[in-house]
Amino acid sequence: MRILLMHPNYHSGGAEIAGNWPPAWVAYLAGALKSAGFDDLRFVDAMTNDLSEDQVRDILRDEKPDIIGCTAITPSIYKAERLLEIAKEMHPDAVTVLGGIHATFMYNQVLTEAPWIDAIVRGEGEEIIVDLVRAIDERRWPQCRKDIKGIAYRDGDRVIATAAAPTVKNLDAIAPDWGVLQWDKYIYIPMNARVAIPNMARLPDPRSKEGR
Repeated sequence: MRILLMHPNYHSGGAEIAGNWPPAWVAYLAGALKSAGFDDLRFVDAMTNDLSEDQVRDILRDEKPDIIGCTAITPSIYKAERLLEIAKEMHPDAVTVLGGIHATFMYNQVLTEAPWIDAIVRGEGEEIIVDLVRAIDERRWPQCRKDIKGIAYRDGDRVIATAAAPTVKNLDAIAPDWGVLQWDKYIYIPMNARVAIPNMARLPDPRSKEGR
């Protein structure tokens, strides 16, 4: 089971003036996947390395992934959709997955305008992505889609959102794999120092007492 995680090549020209920022999302997902036994995984940062579409195609051709995952904030959504479109063109049998804040709340729009995306992970991704990858690995996908909490997908012309997954309860069990990042690439220019952006906050489950 070959997993390829990619950060879309989006540039705003704003915060980048101060340096390159490590995409923490991939460390958290990679840590969860490897802890579950899915360690045939590679990360490609198309943004920091400013990869062209042709370079992305070359990587996809060499990798031959079974699953291709990407993330997006709202400004980068079209870059992410395009990246997964290229991935689906190169590997039509691979499962394309999108996560991130924009896809979580705008999954209906995203799946309508980008039907080549097979699944959207909604909310905190560590446990959801493991459930999704395990289903694919066990050849239960796509028959079991409706049973995986926290995803959205297309079923013909309809967009289906499954029941929301619970938030991660045992925060101490989260073990990001920072080793997937090329640390020499992430430099805060004013101090000429490496920079990390760990996730220090989690939202409480709205169904819990803390979330009321």
